[in-house]
Amino acid sequence: MHTAPLVRPGPRRVFAVFLAALLALFCANGSQPKAYAQSNGAALTPLMGWSSWSFLRSAPTEAKMKAQAQSMSSSGLVAAGYKYVNLDDFYYLNPGTTVDSYGRWVIDTGKFPDGMANLGSYIHSLGEKFGMYLTPGIPVAAYKQNTPIQGTSFHAQDIVSNTSSYATNYNFGNGAMYNIDYAKNPAAAQAFLNSWANELAGYGIDYLKVDGISPNDGDAQGVADTQHWSQALNQTGRTIHLELSNSLTPADAASWQQYSNGWRIDGDVECYCGSNSSFPLTDWNNVSQRFTDVQPWIGVGGTGGWNDLDSVEIGNGSNDGLTLDERKTQLTLWAIENSNLTLGVDMTHLDSTDVGLLTNSEVLAVDQAGHPARAVDRTTPLQTWYAANGDGSYTVALFNLSGSAATVTANWKDIGFTGSSATVHDDWSHSNLGTFATSYGVSLPAHGTTLLKVVPTGAASYNAISYNIVNANSSMNLATSGSSIVQQSPDNALDQEWQLVPVGDGSYKVLNRTSHQQLAVPSTTQGAQLTQKANDNAADSQWRFVPTGSGSYTLKSSSDGQVADVSGASTSAGASVIQWPANNGANQKWTLVPVPDANQGYRVENLLTGGRLDVNGDSTADSATLVQWSDNGQADQRWTFAKQSGGAYTIVNANSGKLVNIPGPTTATATQLIQFSDDGNSNSRWTLVDEGPGVVGLRSVYDGQMIDVSNGSTNTGTAVIQFTANGGQNQDWTLVP
Repeated sequence: MHTAPLVRPGPRRVFAVFLAALLALFCANGSQPKAYAQSNGAALTPLMGWSSWSFLRSAPTEAKMKAQAQSMSSSGLVAAGYKYVNLDDFYYLNPGTTVDSYGRWVIDTGKFPDGMANLGSYIHSLGEKFGMYLTPGIPVAAYKQNTPIQGTSFHAQDIVSNTSSYATNYNFGNGAMYNIDYAKNPAAAQAFLNSWANELAGYGIDYLKVDGISPNDGDAQGVADTQHWSQALNQTGRTIHLELSNSLTPADAASWQQYSNGWRIDGDVECYCGSNSSFPLTDWNNVSQRFTDVQPWIGVGGTGGWNDLDSVEIGNGSNDGLTLDERKTQLTLWAIENSNLTLGVDMTHLDSTDVGLLTNSEVLAVDQAGHPARAVDRTTPLQTWYAANGDGSYTVALFNLSGSAATVTANWKDIGFTGSSATVHDDWSHSNLGTFATSYGVSLPAHGTTLLKVVPTGAASYNAISYNIVNANSSMNLATSGSSIVQQSPDNALDQEWQLVPVGDGSYKVLNRTSHQQLAVPSTTQGAQLTQKANDNAADSQWRFVPTGSGSYTLKSSSDGQVADVSGASTSAGASVIQWPANNGANQKWTLVPVPDANQGYRVENLLTGGRLDVNGDSTADSATLVQWSDNGQADQRWTFAKQSGGAYTIVNANSGKLVNIPGPTTATATQLIQFSDDGNSNSRWTLVDEGPGVVGLRSVYDGQMIDVSNGSTNTGTAVIQFTANGGQNQDWTLVP
């Protein structure tokens, strides 16, 4: 048993990004849900429910679980969408010494006298779903007794190779479970997990949390455990949501997406700071840390699998450990990031005000919609987070993370559009606030929030940067010919430039710079030539850019799943661009070449921090250092991109006329960049590297290093440096007019 606080820590991360698509539940034209995570029928929307861990912790019992399930039903939470009642740790006997005849965990009948099937039946009778918990591996007792694997001639010792180290187990410590060697006897290893999964399915479970998965980058054991548990659950024939915990790594996000339905991005939200009880459940520090830790995960979740920010500690009033404003802020952040909403509170003593927060229909709808928000600027505690909703509207959350009241403002240019006023609706209060020309601001208390729906009132222009979309087979550009789409030889004309405007679910509108119309499919007919059409927010003019792994993409239609294809693999100018089923042909692969407007001053914003590329002290002098700073609207945060030979650019400050420059020049990593007069040398020449739609890397022509925010810090004044390319978001930038 634990003798210290039951903290389940995980490493903090600022590097690594997995740019993946989030998908809407239904397209604008009513098409079916689009799954890009595990397709097992679970997690079509983020999970809503309750877990025993935060409140019951090490003392769950059958009676307590039934009481919580009953309270969920009678409180109105089930009616609001909360369904899952999940039993966490501490329900079983020590697997280091005790297993059943097939080497699996044994239920503690002192706590659960009627067994798990009885508990599952009771929970289902209330219209709820039943969840359970385990940690990966095979019990040490199973190995020592060499128990048979059910339905086979294999035994426990057939699937263990290393008895000197242990799999993670939080209840009985790291001496209770051995890791499974899936390569030693693959059939036996899978059969063991299948037998355990079948037993759990017999209890009627609808959810399984596997804890202790992959606490470190590149943990092959964690990925293997996930893959094989996924297979085991799916072979039961029962729809079972597979949830992974804890502190998963974005570096392995592709595996979490492929084999599970949810993944904990962080350590525990609980503070473990009560003297003799579970209360308080959490504190502001643990909640506010998620504003930083969620950043590398934005865009990873989607239909079939979602980011999990951990338990929502709202429901017990002051016992939550948060002020009322902090509770609203927690729920707002979880909602705008489409996190699972798993309550950790005592539902038998719910606070009526908290229940009002938890059942707010408009806030819950934001969570369930699947449009993850991104911060405008995280270098300030006064933050605006936003997401496009696919129908022309935007979800906007304003946060005051400071310790005193302050006004927080959303500017329309920051959330993606200009040239139109917008109506503003308050989701928390269900009230229309009016029409605002260019921005909306509101005074918020310390650690306070508001959640808004913003709808442009007229024809808006978009801020997205432009691209040439180049066919990998012909090296020609996507272009217009009347209302039709063709490929043409590059000519630097606007009809070959396209803006990629986020829809909010990982898809994009592809808008032509000349016509301002969208790339579209005219029908679902195979071979139909692509067209352009007016912006109507329909799925037939929305596209997903699917990485091919070779620096290119396929352009996949959201309406019918076919991809943009050059007819007949032609290399001729004027050849039709059609839709066709994906076949991995080079004529279906396209590269994105960023094309900044030479006449446009851009804010150069870091993807990780939201900080702006800035000249220290507004200096106009040669050798003034470059730093990151919060948006201040000054000219020294405006930069133009002037094209040079060989596809390179100079990056010119609007205030000083000086160029982004490597001093010296030197190839030393971590050298702070400066501004300097144009001397024609390559240390002030940069190429724009595609890092995904709307995101670029800035690579030195001189030494190949990237422009980088030092250590990914969100502090104002942090040095902007050159550093070896490492895939970190602190080397990714957006160009915002």
